[in-house]
Amino acid sequence: MERPGRPMRIGRPTQGVFSDVLGRALPNGWKLGLPNEQFLTRTGKTFDGPGIPAYVTTPVFTQEEFDAHRDSAFTAALRRLPRV
Repeated sequence: MERPGRPMRIGRPTQGVFSDVLGRALPNGWKLGLPNEQFLTRTGKTFDGPGIPAYVTTPVFTQEEFDAHRDSAFTAALRRLPRV
């Protein structure tokens, strides 16, 4: 997020889950999963929870997109590519 030459994120925010999960089986047969690491930006910001926001928000993998044979995120990316 804070590196030079930032990529343009197009689509929807990420799910907000970045860490690996430490899985445990409990004696009663239940299973438990806990995050066991945290990823932070240089300034200490985390995106666990809210997710990484999109710069350009478009529908992604919705039924309406499939039904219309459309990929709005791809189209938005093509519009923003430099012309050569």
